[in-house]
Amino acid sequence: MRLSALEQLPLFQEHTETDTLHDAARLARGVEELGFDRFWVAEHHNSPHFLSSAPDIVMTHLLGATSRIRIGSGGVMAMHYGSLQIAERFATMAALYGDRIDMGLGRAPGGDVVASAALNQGRVLAPDDINRLILEAVGLLRGTLPEDHRYAGLTVSPRAEVLPQAWLLGSSGQSAAWAGVNDLNYAYAQFFSGHQDPEVMDHYRRHLPDGHTSGRTLSALLVSAAGTAEKAERRALAGEGFRMAQRLGLPLGFATPEQMTPEQLANARTFLAHDHAPIIGTYDEVATRVRTFADAHGCDEIMLISYLPDVEAKLGMYAELAARLI
Repeated sequence: MRLSALEQLPLFQEHTETDTLHDAARLARGVEELGFDRFWVAEHHNSPHFLSSAPDIVMTHLLGATSRIRIGSGGVMAMHYGSLQIAERFATMAALYGDRIDMGLGRAPGGDVVASAALNQGRVLAPDDINRLILEAVGLLRGTLPEDHRYAGLTVSPRAEVLPQAWLLGSSGQSAAWAGVNDLNYAYAQFFSGHQDPEVMDHYRRHLPDGHTSGRTLSALLVSAAGTAEKAERRALAGEGFRMAQRLGLPLGFATPEQMTPEQLANARTFLAHDHAPIIGTYDEVATRVRTFADAHGCDEIMLISYLPDVEAKLGMYAELAARLI
């Protein structure tokens, strides 16, 4: 099985921003050594809890710290950028680092209304406009814009010998079909809700055009594994505490169980009992559930995400899962 990793760069209590960014590079090097295919960085804005506000810049940091693993955006939120801006930035990374770049593009804002207004200077894009922007960026990068397109005469430089892989991030059958029709690879964010229709990847493949150059699929799963089920559940509490607070509008950042109050711990455990997203258990149990999910959903690849403050502990967990899955 192909395994990859997604990072949102969560900022834990008593961790500095600089240390967190350097930990991401350590994690990328570590999963590269484990045989992971990709390492992606998310995009979030106006949040003191995530440091992934500039994924393309973080990507260059990770590319310089690694040598083989593919580095990508999971993803760049296209509405906040110009199509040429996206194409030029990813073309530059590909010219520098070769066939290691994944251009993952999303259609969500990645932040609140105020942040979106500041990013876009008040410009509001309708869904169809965001779709056009994504297709423009891909067309500029590939040199495939129609001759009558207003940007067809633009030059994207530097030109890379191997273009980045183009991915669409989504979480619905509609986004799957749209990715297929437009010959984009497709990544499903299962960890958001804990649900994914088992037919969505086949739905995507049915919409791929004849002679397509894309067709890769992956699903991102939230995992918490350990030597015992009890330790795995405790490891999951940091992420569950944050996810609960985020959904309920409570003022809680990323904290370890030792840093939580008794009330916060109780709330996190309650949320954990009802949250369908995390896959929690022993290493064997989680590996089995991940493989079963991939088989049942027709995924080419699984991308793991987890919320552990200690990068070495996270690498240890990924190493145990990789030994059972790769």
